[in-house]
Amino acid sequence: MASLGASVLINKPLAQGLLTGKYDPDHPPVFATGDHRLRKAWFTSEALRIISDGLRPLRGRFGDSPAALTRVALQVCLQRDENAAVLVGFTRPEQVEANLTAVGTPLTDDELAFVRATLGRLQQNLDANSEVFLDEKEAGR
Repeated sequence: MASLGASVLINKPLAQGLLTGKYDPDHPPVFATGDHRLRKAWFTSEALRIISDGLRPLRGRFGDSPAALTRVALQVCLQRDENAAVLVGFTRPEQVEANLTAVGTPLTDDELAFVRATLGRLQQNLDANSEVFLDEKEAGR
């Protein structure tokens, strides 16, 4: 990107918390009326199970805590390009501190390759098992 005189802004690097392992497939989140996440299949038990299974290799290599998974997700984005900026959302001030302190040391080339392959498989499994938006799935019937 730098050679083109451009930079990249990476939005939602934690996939609205999905890549931190904070959601339990057996107890999917309940969102308030009007919350845009109500439309997303990713927050259903089925998709959360796929995500949880897909994160298992990362948990095994980097740690099971949300901070460990946050570090991995943010480092992959930060190391994508020297001109990458990462826009991390938050709903509480504690999340800002948690995200800033989770960044830690950069990933090695081997770790980056492992994470990218793992997340690629996870994305393929999600794509193969559901639409992103529930209302699009219903409209297709």
